[in-house]
Amino acid sequence: MATPTLPKMWEQFPELSEPLVAVLNDMATSWHIGFEDIDTAIRSQLNAGKLVRPALTLIFSKLTTAPYNAQAVQLGASVELLHLATLIHDDIIDESKLRRGHESIQSQFGKDTAVYAGDYLLTGMFSLLEQANLPQANRLALTALQDILFGELVQKHHRYDITATFDSYLSQIKGKTAALFKLSVTYGLISGNAIADDLHDIVSELGENLGMTFQLLDDYLDFESITQQLSLGKPIGQDIRNGIYTAPVLFALTDPTVNTEVRALLMQRDAIRDADMIRLHELITQSHAMTKLNALLTDYTDKLQALIARLPEPTIQTQLEQLSHLLLNRNH
Repeated sequence: MATPTLPKMWEQFPELSEPLVAVLNDMATSWHIGFEDIDTAIRSQLNAGKLVRPALTLIFSKLTTAPYNAQAVQLGASVELLHLATLIHDDIIDESKLRRGHESIQSQFGKDTAVYAGDYLLTGMFSLLEQANLPQANRLALTALQDILFGELVQKHHRYDITATFDSYLSQIKGKTAALFKLSVTYGLISGNAIADDLHDIVSELGENLGMTFQLLDDYLDFESITQQLSLGKPIGQDIRNGIYTAPVLFALTDPTVNTEVRALLMQRDAIRDADMIRLHELITQSHAMTKLNALLTDYTDKLQALIARLPEPTIQTQLEQLSHLLLNRNH
């Protein structure tokens, strides 16, 4: 078997190279559908992932075990399979054509095949959990799945809802995004059968906080990319057309200087035109939305740094500071 190629970002973390390659190998051997075209498409997407979540599992495993062990690798691989399964299902709901630089599974093979393919990846996750043989890992996976599905249902409930509160949106991303970050770091903590109860609350909160910050930054970058998408002739505002209103839109809806026109534009639902989307972008830019989002990002980032500082291992603190800097200073 050829050695998998890691994303370039991990060149800054040479100590993670070998265990991350092991993660890729475990993912590759934990599932096999048997239809070469579907298997190839899924492998392409697995290999195109950044591996942030399994890297977090590996980093946090060093809090309780000296070397990276097989259980940390298996648990990290299981999280990445769960992550891709949710993305495949998301692409069905959003009718997305692309995923990780490749044509999405639903676009290539249809929605029915994509449902089964995503579900099949979940069997790979369960296989890896069985190999890790940690009962608490199964319980954590159950909780994470419940949180993810609840977040999806909250999003579904509030589609095209111009009265949705920002708290409901935070509840949504706490499930859809932060739950997997939380699972990743807690998996690291329990690997090797070592349970550090005094660290559990700090680590769980840190993972959730990182996930929330990651998603809010995505909201910011997605909004900022609209101008570039226009210049490239790409479709714009797909979330808005699908009735998914993220932080910039929700903040603009609370600004009395623009909210009347913003509401009127959003009430067109999926019939909103590109010209109206451009106007919506202008209104959000004029409003207090991006200032509020920047302030919220600063609050979450400050809290993240404070939580990292509470960890007992300076080397792990340094790794997390480097990784969070990479994740939170990206431009896409």
